[in-house]
Amino acid sequence: MKKYFVASDIHSFYTPFIKELNKIGFDLNNEEHILIICGDLFDRGSESLKLYEFIKSLPKERRILIRGNHEYLFIDSFSKEIPDYYDHTNGTVRTLNDLTNNKYSNWYDMVLDKKLAKIKKWILSDEWIDYYETNNYIFTHAFIPLNINPNSYSKHMYNVDVNFLAYNENWRYSTPKEFENATCGCPWKLAKAGLNKTGKIIVCGHWHTADFFNNLKNLKKKYDLYESNPIFVSKKYKLIGLDACTAATNKINVLVLNEDEL
Repeated sequence: MKKYFVASDIHSFYTPFIKELNKIGFDLNNEEHILIICGDLFDRGSESLKLYEFIKSLPKERRILIRGNHEYLFIDSFSKEIPDYYDHTNGTVRTLNDLTNNKYSNWYDMVLDKKLAKIKKWILSDEWIDYYETNNYIFTHAFIPLNINPNSYSKHMYNVDVNFLAYNENWRYSTPKEFENATCGCPWKLAKAGLNKTGKIIVCGHWHTADFFNNLKNLKKKYDLYESNPIFVSKKYKLIGLDACTAATNKINVLVLNEDEL
């Protein structure tokens, strides 16, 4: 029976990711073990190259890759004459340096590197998808695309008040830009507002799970962002959150699902 190992927001932290995979029994040589990445593979950490080589070592049929907002940041960086401030703060510049073994001192020369061009082409390829859907689950980075009220001051889900959003029954047919915008929505806020009407559980990353627990569970003690971000599971909100805020905790959450559960 196939077994699915689901992670998100690894952010170039290869070592804690491999440590967690080993702990829960992922076998690189087991054809029944399949990896699902719900976006944000790179940035923030310093092990982009190791992580890239590990993911590419898996056969294509055993890796399911979903774009997150950091995949779009990676792609966008190639069109810039100089990096923006947020390319530094989000870790994109560090990722490009790491993937090229820090051999460039000039931004322009670096973005022309053939290896980086190859990785960009890979992220733009059909292998990377906006979501992965099964009978019971929708795996995505943050949330599914929603309808945005035309009176809203923004067309970007990250900035829109939930009162200006509505469920989109045709979300699967959203435009590429709408899917990109959906990678930045706040999952727990959108789920709390009742905007998941798919009948399925959304499995996502993007937002540290401490906020999921602190805002969706009736807790006596609050979760500390910098200490603990375990996997969040809610039947009420049909939501599973995975982001362990690895840069703060040095931990990666990996959800394990058997084929018959999907």
